[in-house]
Amino acid sequence: MYAQQATVLCDLTVPPPAIDDSFPHVKLLEQLSEADAQLVEQFLDSRTVGSSDCSKSRPSEPSVDIPEYRSDLREALLLLASLKQSKIVLDELLTSSPDTESDAIGWNMETERTEQIKELLSAKLSTLEDPARTRVLKRKLAVRRKKRNWQKRRNLRLAEDRKKLLADREKRQQEIAAWEAEWRKRLEQEQAAREELAAKSAILADVRWRKARAKRYLRRFEKTIQLHDQRTMIDETDGANTDGGNIPEERFQRSIGSLIDEWKKKLSDCVKEEKRLKDELARRSTGNESRRRENRWRKALFGDASASLNRIGRNPLDEFVKVRRAWDVYALPNNTDQPHPVSQGSAVPFGWVKPPDDPLPEWLSYRVNREAKRAISIAR
Repeated sequence: MYAQQATVLCDLTVPPPAIDDSFPHVKLLEQLSEADAQLVEQFLDSRTVGSSDCSKSRPSEPSVDIPEYRSDLREALLLLASLKQSKIVLDELLTSSPDTESDAIGWNMETERTEQIKELLSAKLSTLEDPARTRVLKRKLAVRRKKRNWQKRRNLRLAEDRKKLLADREKRQQEIAAWEAEWRKRLEQEQAAREELAAKSAILADVRWRKARAKRYLRRFEKTIQLHDQRTMIDETDGANTDGGNIPEERFQRSIGSLIDEWKKKLSDCVKEEKRLKDELARRSTGNESRRRENRWRKALFGDASASLNRIGRNPLDEFVKVRRAWDVYALPNNTDQPHPVSQGSAVPFGWVKPPDDPLPEWLSYRVNREAKRAISIAR
């Protein structure tokens, strides 16, 4: 046999048998499936045993409905009240007239009614006083009490939050009202300033018109004088009689002189009024912002110009040095990193002190960007 197999295996004309190189192997898969089935059966058996033990050890508790329990308790109270009434009736029958047939019938009926009420009341009390039912009822009442307490706390918290919200809303409304009032006041002030500026511009235009009229009349007077001089020269060349002619000439010179003086006075008044209005309008214009800033710097460094009149007994140079040192101390405080801290602000270098990149709020008004400078130069 082995020789035949060897001859078959060694026969080169016959192809070799197919090799099962699949993974996992078929037999291995069968073994794994059988082992999985056994594990599942063991798990199910243990599960059923445990569930049966739990069901035996933990009996189901009776379900209790609080409204239903309340209705049962109300019925029990009604039965108790009717039982008390029956007892009162029986007491009255005992203390009433002697025994008669009607009294005996009433006594029997009342006793039967009392027995029925007792049976109903005992049955109702037995259901109400069930330990399992009372335990479940206590647990439900405790849960309801906790829930109601939580709802009360929640309602109080919501009420407080609502009060805070209303207070915040009222505060915001007050802030908004104050902001609106402030901006309304600012708008009114700006409108009043614009109206005043427009009125002064109109007055300036009227002053310029009166100035131009005064100049026009003065030019007419000059032409009148020139024409009068030419006429007198022509009359003199023609040989006209000049006797007694000085009186009209004097009258003419006097009248034309008074007119010229009057219109020159009007012209000077118009020039003064125009200069005053121009200065006032220039102070309020945006083109002179840099000049106003320089004036503020000059006032901060050297004080008000009106105060310089009272400096007769003091040295202005010493006062300037004092003000400059105080200003330098404010501009550049003492540096603690230096070995010898410098006092009186003498650490400020010569020339311009450039402001820092993140200046304080009081320094922001003195920073001018290039666009603002260009706008100011264009306005000028």
